[in-house]
Amino acid sequence: MERRKILLGSGAAIATVLAGCSSDQTGDESNQNGDGSDDSLDGDGNGNGNGNDDSGDSDKKADIPGLDRDKLKLSSQKLTIEDVNKNDKEVDVVATTTTTDPETLFTELETLAADLRRAITDPQAFAAAVDSVTWVLEKDGAMVMSFYVDVSWAIKFINDEMDREEFLDRVLETADEAR
Repeated sequence: MERRKILLGSGAAIATVLAGCSSDQTGDESNQNGDGSDDSLDGDGNGNGNGNDDSGDSDKKADIPGLDRDKLKLSSQKLTIEDVNKNDKEVDVVATTTTTDPETLFTELETLAADLRRAITDPQAFAAAVDSVTWVLEKDGAMVMSFYVDVSWAIKFINDEMDREEFLDRVLETADEAR
């Protein structure tokens, strides 16, 4: 009889401990996800985002100082910007393309300097917040080409310390084509 009471008591104690552990783990995971979500939604790293999807969209729009996302459009019939994200001091741009021909893509990217000049509204704030902008061009979900723009090149171009051809040459030298 005593053994049954001990076993029942032990079982209840173990079940209580396990339930407490599982609830603690769930709480910790949601806090960790909440913290990560706040950083990605907030964009400025101070964690002021509240995690709501609605405010997250507006926070994502405002998370790159000195850049007007509405003006970040490519003057191209074959390239369309799909997504822009900031992670620490790097910006990632994903664009879709209707072509996989590298020469055609290089020709389409000739307006990149002017397109960036239009979108960077505050060069000092942008340079303080961002080191580089990585571009990935995709067709049907597969990467066609990637390249990056060092922000110092963009600022030199904006300040007329570098001409369009030199800027474009530096950018295209970073191109990594996927076939």
